[in-house]
Amino acid sequence: MRSVALLAFACLCLAPLPLAAAAGEWREWCTGPGEAPSLGWHFYCDRAEEEAVEDPPPPAATPAPPAGTASERIEALRRALDEARAQAVLDPTPENVAAYLRLQRDTLRRAAVFSDVFRRTVWATPELDYTLTRPVGALAKRLWSDERRTERDAALKALSERYGLIYLGHEDCGGCRVFGPLLRAFSLRHGLDVLAVSMTGGPLEGWPEAVPDNGRAARLGLDGGPLPAVALFDTATGGVVPVGFGVLAEDQLAERIFVLTQRETGSDY
Repeated sequence: MRSVALLAFACLCLAPLPLAAAAGEWREWCTGPGEAPSLGWHFYCDRAEEEAVEDPPPPAATPAPPAGTASERIEALRRALDEARAQAVLDPTPENVAAYLRLQRDTLRRAAVFSDVFRRTVWATPELDYTLTRPVGALAKRLWSDERRTERDAALKALSERYGLIYLGHEDCGGCRVFGPLLRAFSLRHGLDVLAVSMTGGPLEGWPEAVPDNGRAARLGLDGGPLPAVALFDTATGGVVPVGFGVLAEDQLAERIFVLTQRETGSDY
């Protein structure tokens, strides 16, 4: 009996030890290592389970430009972009769409870099800057237009030394009734000689001295075109150069005559 009592006493004495150790673990978990317990060892704390965090998938690597000529590399990049777009359309998974968007972004970045280098090069190289020939800015364009008008007016004043104008119309032409008086004022302003030809033999608005056609338009190569019509006659070569058909404003008429007589082909571009 004594041994049984001793054994029971030992069990009673030793039983709290694991509970105290467990309580110590709870207290350490609730407060953190090295911190004073704030909830008490008897407070029941649920240990938070660590959530498994998956690493995001690595972004799809942009394919390196293939070896070959520049044209071949550009064509390969274009094919890769077309294939990625087609794959994203046919199978629009997030991965396929993301792959296409990455290729598109890289393509746009290449284009942006090229565009920026392009303009910087033009700014630094005057012979490559077309805006010096044809300005696009408001101030520079206005200055260019003023200089052009001055040069054009001076050229038109000396034009009568070599050129004359041929005007074709008829009395039933509505455009001729508007354009005839305009052409009269234009010719007087610039001192140009004009031969007015009535295709029907009737009177022309603004040109009482008009002569009947009698085959003149056909001989000059102007027969059958829309009316009114204006052409330049070169007294030095005997050639005829059409200026325009239909109603033209004075500025249009002056600019066309100036270009046809004073500018070499392609010099304005």
